[in-house]
Amino acid sequence: MRWIRLGLVAAFLLAAAASALAGGLARGGGEPASAQPVPPSAPPELSATAEIRRSFLEPGTVAIAVTNHGPAPVRVTGVELRSDSFAPLGTQAFDATVPPSVNPRDLLTDYGAAQCPDGVDSTAAPSSVLLDVETEDGTAHQVLAELPHPNGVLDRLLKEACAAEFLAQNAEVALGELVRAADGTLDAALTVEAVGDAAVEATEVRGSVLFEITASELPGRAVGLHFDAHRCEGHAVGDAKQPFAFTVWIAVDGGEPVPGPVPVGEAQREALYAMLDERCGHTED
Repeated sequence: MRWIRLGLVAAFLLAAAASALAGGLARGGGEPASAQPVPPSAPPELSATAEIRRSFLEPGTVAIAVTNHGPAPVRVTGVELRSDSFAPLGTQAFDATVPPSVNPRDLLTDYGAAQCPDGVDSTAAPSSVLLDVETEDGTAHQVLAELPHPNGVLDRLLKEACAAEFLAQNAEVALGELVRAADGTLDAALTVEAVGDAAVEATEVRGSVLFEITASELPGRAVGLHFDAHRCEGHAVGDAKQPFAFTVWIAVDGGEPVPGPVPVGEAQREALYAMLDERCGHTED
């Protein structure tokens, strides 16, 4: 019977070994009991400034220049300008990668209607931008970047908008028919009419990046304007976002002249482009 007892002992030891092996394989195939979840990344270190890139900006747009001070790229998915000086527009969607660098990435951001508590003397309130971003691991963050204050860029944009609002309340500006001169340049009359009882007169008129203007009969309410080509380079013509951003300075009731836009209609724009082509030699033979 000894061989029976030996067989039973051997079978017991074999079963125990198999059970231990199976348990080891089960633990090895699952998550380690002591494993901890990987923590999400920390918010990235970003800063921002407001910039004016005249060659590339549409009216009502400011370049928010974002600098990434961290070690890894950051994806920006939204930008919100927060300022008491401009009406809120909410978060504007983006899909832009900002690499780690001392050089910022421009994010062209719209700003809302100007708030002018001090009229044309208004200055921009402390402002910031709220950035929706994602780090490399896909973690979403919101970063509030304070803009420098005082802020010359926002002051300038605010003053331009408040000046235009002030002039709209006090004067009506009209550009008359463009008449072709013998050399292909154009002449027109600019008129300034008072709204209400204000005394108004134009004191200066300037052209744009593409067109130069020579004004006569200044100061006055009826001003003669002479238009000619200012720049003819293909890249200048192609990149110009505000080719008709002509400016007139108007004094109201003898006060300091305030700059405002010269309205340019569609027919006038076509005539100016045709003049530019002719004066620059862009017309086809």
